[in-house]
Amino acid sequence: MAKRQQRSHDDFMAACDRTARQWLLLRRIVEVRYLTPDECRHLMWGHTGVVMVLDNGTTVYTARDSEGNDAGALHGVSKSGEEFVLPEILGTG
Repeated sequence: MAKRQQRSHDDFMAACDRTARQWLLLRRIVEVRYLTPDECRHLMWGHTGVVMVLDNGTTVYTARDSEGNDAGALHGVSKSGEEFVLPEILGTG
């Protein structure tokens, strides 16, 4: 990657890190569920995905891509190294 492109990429990553910290850092998850059929219809999605509601009322949910083109899976790894997947589910009712 050219130096100019690398700097631009690094700047973009830094901005994304700041945004993620702004919305998520030190927040507490108070509810975990899947999107309801009404929420999926509002988003015009054919799948449902995981929703996390934070202590300040912010709702965070998975998406297939950054444009929000349907629900996505949430992947994770526990402290002990156990991997898990919370999948998107077809058919929202």
